Amino acid sequence: MSTSGLDPLLQHEFISLLEETAADGRTVFLSSHDLDEVQRTVNRLAIIKEGRIVVTDTVDGLRERAPRTVELTFDPGVDVTPITRLAGVTVNHQSPGRLALTLRGPVAPLLHVVTPLEPLDIVARPANLDELFLDYYGATEAKADADTDTASQEPTHEK
Repeated sequence: MSTSGLDPLLQHEFISLLEETAADGRTVFLSSHDLDEVQRTVNRLAIIKEGRIVVTDTVDGLRERAPRTVELTFDPGVDVTPITRLAGVTVNHQSPGRLALTLRGPVAPLLHVVTPLEPLDIVARPANLDELFLDYYGATEAKADADTDTASQEPTHEK
């Protein structure tokens, strides 16, 4: 479905036609790997893996279930262990006074544990569809594919 090859006027016309068709109560099926465009265009989507639909939901519904990146800043002496033990939390980076994590699931339990620790800053970034897609396909599969591509390349030697 990518409209990247169209000029801005035709992109707008194409999206308008899709919206009119959907407003008439008809279903429009699109297939695209341009997830940013999908995110801007559709209200429901399905992710297909190996020929099977693995999830169907609204964009907002999928985003609520998707992993989020959260960065927390504290006074350096604050013990962040209770945060690292929460269900759904994966620590990406930890240093004195800083904690970067991935959160799967609701935010409320994290806020319940974080609030008494008096954070200096909290930055939470909602997942985008690229991250959600990779999560359903499995980041390990994506990494394995990348490793295979790299391993099959001839070594280079600089002189």
